[in-house]
Amino acid sequence: MVMNRQLCKYSIIRFQPFVETEEFANIGIVLYLPEKNELHFELLSGREYKRMTDFFAPLNREIYVAAIQIIRAELEQIQLLLRNSSHIKINMYDELICPREGVIQYSQNRVLLSTNVVQTLTDLFEHYVNRKFAHKENYEEVMKKIIHALLKKYGLEKQFKSGFLGDDDKYKVNLPFINKLHQSAIKPIHFKHSEPNALIEHGLTWLMKIKQLKRHGFIQPENILFTYHTPDEKSGILFDAFNDVKMQIEEVGILMADINESETVSQFVHRYPH
Repeated sequence: MVMNRQLCKYSIIRFQPFVETEEFANIGIVLYLPEKNELHFELLSGREYKRMTDFFAPLNREIYVAAIQIIRAELEQIQLLLRNSSHIKINMYDELICPREGVIQYSQNRVLLSTNVVQTLTDLFEHYVNRKFAHKENYEEVMKKIIHALLKKYGLEKQFKSGFLGDDDKYKVNLPFINKLHQSAIKPIHFKHSEPNALIEHGLTWLMKIKQLKRHGFIQPENILFTYHTPDEKSGILFDAFNDVKMQIEEVGILMADINESETVSQFVHRYPH
């Protein structure tokens, strides 16, 4: 399946009321599609002033509210100009994010590929402004705890330790559960991504690492277990991407097991005498 990926440029919008301290808070994202000459943005509302006044005390809330109104009006004006004026020769996105004086600043330009611009904008906003990553435990960390509990249940927690496979001269990989006596390992790998591109790249990155370890003779793929979380939806483009990556991983001999399949994990860790 070929997915239509669009090149996107983006910048983080920052509120910096006190130039003297150089402190700032992320308040929004501006995202630009060069091929379509489209500008998209997401911004905190003026009603969320307490978040800023608490951080920048003794900031007057009117300063933040006014700044939000001004930047929103500016971004909406640029959107309107880009939609109605195909002959504009100035790169308005580059002009927008240029360093300037004032309480509103922009980060340096960043680039990514997206298959869903609306979702990408939301994901960037949740990450950089709402710090979504801090509100829930990492999926792979959760799986590590589950595996550690199983190993402890079987009395095998001392056999599987975190560390490196490989060496500095050739290639090495950090893994959370390694049985160095039998050259086997367990690696939790989640597939709960919002975009197929991110899901595929995450899976293939780990496939490449194992292939490289095999190339240098540090481990055989059949002695590796990947435990995983599947996408939430059991159909659609994300699930198709997951199945494609899973098939590529299994083709080289790596064992794949849903983290809820504790029996499969048990069979893997008991394959070798202790």
